[in-house]
Amino acid sequence: MTFTLFVVFLLCLLGFSFYLILKSKAEIAGFYLGLMDNNSEPSLLAITFSLVTSWIFSRSLLTAAILAYYYGFPGAIAYSAYYLSFLTGGYFIIKVRRKYNIKSVVDYFYREYGNTGKIIYSILVVLRLISEIFANLIVVGLIFGNEGSNYYNYSIIIAMGIAFSYSCSGGFRNSIKTDLFQMIIFLFLLLVLIISFIFIPLDLNTVTIYNNIFNKSNPAYALIIVAILQIWSYPIHDLVMMDRGFVCSIERTRKSFILAFLLSVICIFSFSLIGIVLSGIPLENLSFLDAIVEHFGFYIATLIFLLLIVSAISTLDSTLSSSAKLIVNDLGLVKKSILNGRLVMLIFCFLGLIFILFNTKDIFTAVAVSGTAATFISPIFILGVIFGLNLSNQSLVLSFIVSVSGAILYYLESQNIYNIFSLYFGLDHKYKTLLLINIIIILFSFISSLILKNKKKTT
Repeated sequence: MTFTLFVVFLLCLLGFSFYLILKSKAEIAGFYLGLMDNNSEPSLLAITFSLVTSWIFSRSLLTAAILAYYYGFPGAIAYSAYYLSFLTGGYFIIKVRRKYNIKSVVDYFYREYGNTGKIIYSILVVLRLISEIFANLIVVGLIFGNEGSNYYNYSIIIAMGIAFSYSCSGGFRNSIKTDLFQMIIFLFLLLVLIISFIFIPLDLNTVTIYNNIFNKSNPAYALIIVAILQIWSYPIHDLVMMDRGFVCSIERTRKSFILAFLLSVICIFSFSLIGIVLSGIPLENLSFLDAIVEHFGFYIATLIFLLLIVSAISTLDSTLSSSAKLIVNDLGLVKKSILNGRLVMLIFCFLGLIFILFNTKDIFTAVAVSGTAATFISPIFILGVIFGLNLSNQSLVLSFIVSVSGAILYYLESQNIYNIFSLYFGLDHKYKTLLLINIIIILFSFISSLILKNKKKTT
């Protein structure tokens, strides 16, 4: 994909985005709460597409394809399993909305744990929001050049500028409106890609696929279990998803999360087929993106890259609007005004760009680290929300410390900086290490929550 085509495509995307939001007047209710014109809630289609496109981001697509390349169908299933988060996350939101008259997950943590819960949750989601920005920008940069090259840097700055330019004009409302349009483009491009696979000769390595499925030592099976363990906490620390659960009525919210689950699983698994197709081809000195160009040719590779770019832009604007909502509306750290919301977006843009300097080439690592850091939420969801137990602040703090420590430990292991698990537990792959770390965190969190739970139930 040429850099000129990239710029032209983004300018067209920007033009259509501004056309969609041109008649919308920037106002507080729309900017922070996602309400449409006349303070009406979005349609079922709009909120569903907004959920899907904000969670099918470029990092997700590329990670799913890479996992499918290395581990076959189990790898594709492993990443697709994370999208069960729509079902658990939707259930969480509906339960807490029915119990409390709240407008955000921050409110829930404040009601249950006071300022302690509010601070801990806010720290977690701020790091998550920043990681979403830099991870998606990295994928865009890698499409056009090696890390640190001029085209790599230019494409990142342009993509960030495009997302910021229209998201800051109307905030959450504009994000939902443009998500609808961008999801339609995404589905069209994905459909064309799938049809293209039918008409080109594919040399599938059937032996590799067979071995990946029936190989019990395939690390993807450990990753599937990790996904099943994390879906009870992962969606709750993703503010982009959670924010969309408070915009519409409870019944429309319930329907949108179920539909988003079905559509997103179909999309992410379909895209992962790229990795299956390439699985019989050795990468040698090629990156995965270079292998796409080498094997599929310019036109299909361009189609794939356009899919990645659309998903990156749609996620970036959603992340920026959630960042503004968190700092200004949910936490109230500054006066609620549209100007302050725009300033917060600008700050998060710079933070995302700064974090690119600490980029890791393993794209899945950011997912695994943030997901592991959020594991302490599992007992809050299962014991607190589902079973109604009143958990203590002490268990929250201890579980949070252990989860963050586990996330740091996994990062060090994955980068071969600290290899205690491979040395003392005989684990031969980082995903098996990830599974063991998550099991330890979850056991500790549940035990501490049960032992230290409050004696009296509050309402």
